[in-house]
Amino acid sequence: MEQNTQDPEITVSYQKLARKVKEISLYIHIPFCTRKCNYCNFYSITYDAKLAENYIRSLTKEISQYKNKNYALTSIYIGGGTPSLLSFPLLFSLFSGINDTFSISPNIEVTIEANPASITKDASRYWNILGINRVSMGVQSFNDNELKILGRIHSEKDIQPAFEIVRDHCTENISLDLMYGIPVQTHGTLMKSLQRAIELEPKHISSYCLSLEKGTPLFDARAHYTFPSEDIQKEMYYSMLSFLEDNCFHQYEISNFSNKGYESQHNISYWKGKEYIGCGAAAHSFYDMTRKENISDVQRYINNMQNEQSVCKSSKLISKREYISDMIFLGLRMTKGVPLSYLKKELGFDVIIEYSDIIDKYSKLGYLTVENDHLKLTKKALFVSDEILSEFV
Repeated sequence: MEQNTQDPEITVSYQKLARKVKEISLYIHIPFCTRKCNYCNFYSITYDAKLAENYIRSLTKEISQYKNKNYALTSIYIGGGTPSLLSFPLLFSLFSGINDTFSISPNIEVTIEANPASITKDASRYWNILGINRVSMGVQSFNDNELKILGRIHSEKDIQPAFEIVRDHCTENISLDLMYGIPVQTHGTLMKSLQRAIELEPKHISSYCLSLEKGTPLFDARAHYTFPSEDIQKEMYYSMLSFLEDNCFHQYEISNFSNKGYESQHNISYWKGKEYIGCGAAAHSFYDMTRKENISDVQRYINNMQNEQSVCKSSKLISKREYISDMIFLGLRMTKGVPLSYLKKELGFDVIIEYSDIIDKYSKLGYLTVENDHLKLTKKALFVSDEILSEFV
């Protein structure tokens, strides 16, 4: 039998060091688009190659500020904007900065958002080389009229070839984003989009109701469109739930569905109130009980980073009570619900007692229930969830 010659003191020291490593998620904001969509109110600007190069240089500099904090990444999410516009050299530089700064968990989930119109074989191969193992495609609809109203730069015919390129050259772990409540959309056209989506065999589908946001072209032109009524949107939502369930997509969050084992680990970490770092213009962070927001201006962000100035727009230390409210608000978005015993044991907070009036009110209406030691929304509450969730803030 081989003798173990490892120094016990070294082993103990290593174990102490390992316990100091904090697991955390990383969000990277890439605020560049070919053209801004008509409904989008996220911060983004038109893509410019030189500006993107300077931005990535500044972004890696911001990332490097976390170098000695013993953070281990459990997920990376590169969102935007349209991150799939970035060239391989820029992505390589970004990932080099991430790898130089953080420990990387063995089973890390690495997601990039992509527009079907900007997906190529070369790009997909590069993503695979960099370790990207999940791609979220912004499809929104398989109907060209609906895509035109939304201001998307791709058409229905672009979707399947783009999907197949990603599947063949990067990963099978593909998520499709869809929308309902689009002007001129009918129950029939939504169901056709869902049918086309599942025929591609993605591992995950997200479907959100279109939200009219002030300052967007679609909001300004809203008088020129006929939107599906609330009753039709409700019918769309519950038909979608049934259809996806019948096709082996289990619902794990109000707007998210997946094959078993393909839930978005990055988003789940948000909904469970876990810590995350956000880097880039307009990015948000939450760690050490502090919420931070970066400035929403690419050029100012670049200038500040180059001049060793802060890119933080605001920072707020939140109370334990605020944190608990957030955990309940976010936890109720998940179909599993809010873990009651965990909150009571770890945070000393009895949700049933503290929110007895609200819980009693919505339980009598059939909107809230306690199941398997979790407070959760019932199925009929999912479409009206915003009203219910707001009462826990």
